[in-house]
Amino acid sequence: MNRLFNPLFYLVLVLFFSIGLFAQTVDLTAIDQAIEKTRTDWQIPGIAVAIVKDGKLIHAKGYGTRTIGKDEPVDENTLFAVASNSKAFTVSLLGILVDAGKLRWDDKVVDHLPNFQMFDPYVTREMTVRDLVTHRSGLPTFGGDHIWIGNSLSSDEILARLRHLEPNGLFRSSYHYQNLMFMVAGMVYEKISGEKWGEAVEKHLFKPLGMNRSNTSIRALANDKNVASPHEPRNGKTVPVAYDLLDNVAPAAAVNASVADMSKWMQLHLNNGKVGDLQIISAKVVREMQAIYNPIPISEAAENLYGRKFSGAGMGWFISNYGGYKTVSHGGGMSGMISLQTLIPEADFGVMVVTNYAPDSPTRAITNLILDSFFQPETAEKRNWSAELLEQVNKEHQKSELAENELAAQRIKNTKPSLPLDAYTGTYFDAFSGNAEVRLENGNLVFDYNPRHLGDLTHWHADIFRVVWRDPIFDMPAKSFISFRINEKGEVVSLETSFYDPITFERKHDFQHE
Repeated sequence: MNRLFNPLFYLVLVLFFSIGLFAQTVDLTAIDQAIEKTRTDWQIPGIAVAIVKDGKLIHAKGYGTRTIGKDEPVDENTLFAVASNSKAFTVSLLGILVDAGKLRWDDKVVDHLPNFQMFDPYVTREMTVRDLVTHRSGLPTFGGDHIWIGNSLSSDEILARLRHLEPNGLFRSSYHYQNLMFMVAGMVYEKISGEKWGEAVEKHLFKPLGMNRSNTSIRALANDKNVASPHEPRNGKTVPVAYDLLDNVAPAAAVNASVADMSKWMQLHLNNGKVGDLQIISAKVVREMQAIYNPIPISEAAENLYGRKFSGAGMGWFISNYGGYKTVSHGGGMSGMISLQTLIPEADFGVMVVTNYAPDSPTRAITNLILDSFFQPETAEKRNWSAELLEQVNKEHQKSELAENELAAQRIKNTKPSLPLDAYTGTYFDAFSGNAEVRLENGNLVFDYNPRHLGDLTHWHADIFRVVWRDPIFDMPAKSFISFRINEKGEVVSLETSFYDPITFERKHDFQHE
């Protein structure tokens, strides 16, 4: 037979070139230099990066400082909040229960948590554990997050209020990113296992993996010196900000870890749930976590910029492509902290990037630089991801400024509030959100829901006021509006504002008359 038509020959040829591709030497020094340039271009105080390949940690390094203006070098053991990268930890704990025969992914949530109740009785009855961890509840993206960011409500108190949170999408037919459902997933784990979520993460995941630097609460950071400070841009300057306390929604976001520790976590999921001779979660569970259950529409921008061909939510992960490779990834963001973890299972490759600065484009730029260097070297030589994304962010800022100018042009001039300012003061109530207060401070109105949703009001027009948040959340507008509704008697009866979504608070004395 002519060897040009021999299938075996082609198989050997393909394997030869594949091995040659993965075996090629990547210039880590050049990657180092590019990461440092990204850090300075974006004015990021500190970055840490870990790369794993073929079961080994091949690069782990810190760049910059833990706190701006201080000589506190970041290294591979510096702790960062990995935020929503905690979600895969929660799903892995559930997977341990699945392996033990104590849970099925399609168990109904109410069978384990009888007090669980959604806005729609049908959804309450039909919601499964798999639904909780695949962002298909129908609740708004980030919907309800205001109830825990800056609040001290317990998980049980939040669970009791869920029935008042209205959906804005169809159950199992839409994608909306949800944190509260992962809180519920953690509660399911606790109910079945009898273990607290944080203690279980330590016992079943951190300890066997040797993640000795990691923890599940910012309370554990107090006595640790090698901790990155969160930073955010305020008034044109990058400044340190406080860590967010996430204990009430810990299963969604509470893990703090170093990139050296996260390299072990990545290797677990690249090695089919096994570390050494210990099978922590089964290969079946790993495959199930990395499958698509909820497709995510691909925007034109994502297709053009990243070459995105498919995208969807797995269980605790997002599944997509980078070039011709399937990627398993997740980002994380809280005040002043961003992380991005990306796995390419077929190449036994993973990269983790963390920053102590809020905007998320730099982690994407560094990740893409590294992926290109290993898998698309011809692209790596030509493409400057940091410059591209910085230009994109600058354009978005320009659009925001233009939108602000257009908004100001639409403002009705020379109007006054219908009532004296003290008539707007009082306590307002929403069944899900609880109480909010409007009060006078030094002759000006202030809206106070909690410390992260506290803002100063200035009159806009009619009975609408502009609120400027004193401690803005990085992915929420720094300014919003508060619209007061006045009844036929000239009484203020409600206000509407927006955190992530519009919320109507009824004035509390109106309820007392009913």
